[in-house]
Amino acid sequence: MKMRDLKRISGTVSATIVLSLMTACGGGGGDQAVDKSKYTGVTSRASIDTTNAVAFTSDAFAAGSIGSSANVVGVMVENDSTPSGKTTTLPEIAGIVQGSIARAVAQKASAASLTAVAASSTVYGAVGGSAAVSMHLSESTDNFSGTMTFNNYQNATSAPTISGTVNMTGIYSQSTGRYDSLTMTCSPLSATTAKGTATIYGTFAFTTSATGEVLNMSCTVSVNSSANYWVKEWTYTFSSGTTLTITGVYYHPAYGYVEMTTPTPLKVTSLSGTPTAGVFQAAGAHCSKAKLTFTATGSTVTAISGDNQDWQLCKE
Repeated sequence: MKMRDLKRISGTVSATIVLSLMTACGGGGGDQAVDKSKYTGVTSRASIDTTNAVAFTSDAFAAGSIGSSANVVGVMVENDSTPSGKTTTLPEIAGIVQGSIARAVAQKASAASLTAVAASSTVYGAVGGSAAVSMHLSESTDNFSGTMTFNNYQNATSAPTISGTVNMTGIYSQSTGRYDSLTMTCSPLSATTAKGTATIYGTFAFTTSATGEVLNMSCTVSVNSSANYWVKEWTYTFSSGTTLTITGVYYHPAYGYVEMTTPTPLKVTSLSGTPTAGVFQAAGAHCSKAKLTFTATGSTVTAISGDNQDWQLCKE
């Protein structure tokens, strides 16, 4: 096998806008709630080499927060082109949606005096825009369901502007003020920054426990009317707030698909920290791979050309 270090990045990993817009929305295991017809790119297993290894690793896992359940991958889109320019993590977009749902649910719960509450209201962004809420909340079971329609919703000057419709179901513990589970389906959702707009179709769902949380997602994403990228059946598992594992399949419209794993689990020092150890890996055709290896001082992308074997015979 031939191995080459493509680039060594200190501190944080740089990202390109197209691939970094891929993970704002996704779905919860099994058959994913994604319109597969929206992906019309290459469907064969991709061969990884030095020309595309970065696209399958650091561009997919760019520097940013790894933390709360809706912010588990630090993919980002630059809000301006300067080296110190503000970056917006795409899971932050999901976090904005999640936060607005939490406000809406809490609002309904605090006003509830009947066994079940069915109501409509509006949640306003701190900077501008709004989200119209139609929700049913059961006090007896803590189950809720409904829709939120965002209209240029923005909760901070540095945050993206969100428009579109989200269907939601979940369990919200009124005693603790926390979600036990939440599923959100984008049909579609758009997120706009100074660099452009991502249009997202798909679902993401998370569950929490005493020891961690799991996020499952699938979505297709088009950036500035580009071809759709497909993030298929990605699962992020946090354990004890310090360890993250990732599995899933990623379809690139020009290259095809690769399988994403963390053969060495990623280590974080806090829920919002950048990994200080671990490996994020893309596995392609003929045993070709790309690895993003994290250390305390930065990260390295390595391409492994493979040995032309059938991929089922590849060694990890």
